[in-house]
This record gives sequence, structure tokens and C-alpha cells, in this order.
Amino acid sequence: MATATVDPRISAYGVETLVWGSSHDRRTKIKTRFKNGKKLRVVHKLDQEQVRWIVREKRKDVLSDAEIARSMGVSARWVRKLWARYRNTRPEDITYPPRMGRPPGGPPGRKEHSAVISCCRQDRRMAVRLEAIIEEETGIHIPHHLIHGILKDEELAESQPRKAQKRKWVRYERRFSNSLWHTDYKQLPDGRWFVSYQDDASRLIVAFGVFKEATAEHAIEVLEQAIRKYGKPAQILTDHGSQFYSNEKENARRGVSVFEKKLVQLGIKQVMARVRHPQTNGKLERFHSEIKQHLKSFEDESASNTVRNADPDGHVGNPFHTAGMTDPVTRLVDWYNNLPHMSLKDGKETPAEAYVRKQAPKDITAEEMESHAHARA
Repeated sequence: MATATVDPRISAYGVETLVWGSSHDRRTKIKTRFKNGKKLRVVHKLDQEQVRWIVREKRKDVLSDAEIARSMGVSARWVRKLWARYRNTRPEDITYPPRMGRPPGGPPGRKEHSAVISCCRQDRRMAVRLEAIIEEETGIHIPHHLIHGILKDEELAESQPRKAQKRKWVRYERRFSNSLWHTDYKQLPDGRWFVSYQDDASRLIVAFGVFKEATAEHAIEVLEQAIRKYGKPAQILTDHGSQFYSNEKENARRGVSVFEKKLVQLGIKQVMARVRHPQTNGKLERFHSEIKQHLKSFEDESASNTVRNADPDGHVGNPFHTAGMTDPVTRLVDWYNNLPHMSLKDGKETPAEAYVRKQAPKDITAEEMESHAHARA
């Protein structure tokens, strides 16, 4: 086979000179050198121009694999591998070393942006749920982190750095519905007080009310409404608020609180959350964050909108809930109860469905329901 002249810039000596001190992650071959009487191992690497030269020489079919390898200071086997990889690629189009990992994705296009905004305004769901809904309805897969970025750009979502922090507490969840209810007050933007009861196992809001004042009497009124519809829970979890609990000084002055007396009368055990630890009542606190985030959008909608599966007796104290007019708080609670929840059946089950599925056997006692409580890490 004829021998061609090798470009001196990429001869074996030139290669060693050009590559010396390079930090690129390239294919290597170990050579031996002697310096000051000591044997040293020298790592030889190929760069993009050298790989392109190898491919061009292979196309010419003049030099043998061994000659090309000798010129580049690599093995003939590696020359054959490079040729197998790039034989159908133009030398000027070769990128070496090849880019590793997942190819970088560009910004979402107009079609993806429109699908995200439309689905969000219709369903008011988080990015993880929107990812599944958009792919199911349109066939377009948009990663949830891109969806969250679009929602933030449109001011439909906000950054939540606390979610990235590792939680040190343990998640708990009751096995059966009506095993434990959560309750607490939250003040609405208009100054009124919202009180609700939430079933722990299903996350269902069993009853709620909106009042001008946060009192034990109003909490009892809503509780009685919930019991008439869903039955009596075995336990109720509250914080140490004055509406639900009398501390030692208050107890000495005015006795047990009205709310505590009512629970004793009904045969319901009161479970107290740890002081200054809202995570104990975290499920209800999470629902309160939904109120903070979405109530304004429900208020902006037409008050004449009908509610899917709305129960006119599922609340008390709402002055706007009249014939032909639905209170935005009522619509929000109904939306939440019929929205697939991320903690229920891989995010595919709603609280209303979970409440029915998790009904306890008829022959189980309140003590047995308490014993079926279990924790989730």
C-alpha cells in the first residue's frame, strides 16, 4: 500500500506537543518516557481535529490502520472503533469527545406553553399532576419542572424552597375513615374566620363554616353538622387554641373549655398537637395553603357557576350561599374534595373517593380503629 505524507502538525511528536497540559476528557493511550533516569507513564489523548483527520484518512483508503494509529499514537483497534462510529458522518460534523448524558432541551414552544396554561386554568393543579394530564389528553410530554417554570412566569405558581429541604418528622396516616379528624381555624382575607374538619385517612373536608368570630361554639356547630352527615369520629386532633383547649391557668379560672366538654359528651377522644409544631396538624395546614393560593381565583369567577356534586348542607355560616348563588369558599372546598390527591393511590384518587374506599368494617370498635393507625416515613 502506498505511503502518504502525514501532516507534521499532527505527527506523533506534534500530537504529544499539542496535547500536553490539555484538560479535555478524550480517549487515552499510555506511553512510557524517561526523565532524569526515571521511567514515567505519559497519558496521550486525542482531540476533535485529530479524530477528524483519522476519519479523512480512512476515507482516502491510503494509509493502513496501523500507520494511522502510529501517527496518532493510539492503537489500531481504537482507529477501527472511531471509523465504525463516524464512517457515515462528515468530518466537519464530528464532535469529539461526544456529548454525554441527556441532550439539552430548549425552552418550551408555544404549543407546550398554551397546553400548560389552558390545563392549569381549567384544573388548578400542581405541576406533577399537570404533567400526567397534559400527556394523557394531548400526547405531549412536558417535564413537571418545565411546567412549574411556565407557571411561575405566568405568576400562577411560586418558588417553594422549603420543599427541597429534608423533613425530619414522620408522616402518619390513619387506615380507616372517621378514625381521626383534624380541625383548626384560619382567618380569610376579608377578616372572617374559616373552621373546618378534615378526615385524616382520606383528606376529605367533612364540614366547614365561615364566621365573624373564632369561637368554641362555632366549632361545635360545624362539628355537629359533620356528624349528622358522616357519623362520629373516634378522635379529633386540635392545637392548644383557646377555642379547643383550656390551659392550666384558664382551667383553674373557668374550668374545662366548652369544646372539651362537648367531646366528652359525644364520646370522642381529643388528641392534642405538640405546642408550636404545626406539622402535627400538617394535613389541614396543607389545605389552608390551598385556600390562600386559590381563593382569589374562585372569588373572581362568576358567582352563578354551579358546583359539581355540591352539597347545600355541607357547611354553615356562609351568608353568600343562597338560592342561585354559590359562595367561593364552598366552590373551593368542593373543588378540593373532588381533586385527585398526590397522597392517595399514586395521585389518582380524590378525597371523596378515598373516604368511601377506606370505610372501616361495621364490627370494628373505636379502640380498634385507634390501633390501626400507622406511620408513613
